[in-house]
Amino acid sequence: GILGKLGLPGGQAAPKGRTRESPMEAAAKSAARAIGSEVGRRIIRGVLGSILGGRR
Repeated sequence: GILGKLGLPGGQAAPKGRTRESPMEAAAKSAARAIGSEVGRRIIRGVLGSILGGRR
């Protein structure tokens, strides 16, 4: 996934032994999640808009 590529916790490469994360990691994770969801929303909206809007 995207988080795995960036090397942030939450991807497949997250270490298993750690249960707690540092405030920096938590902030980076939440920021990456917010950016990813925003980008995904825009991409999906653009694709769906072109597909649905183009048919009419």
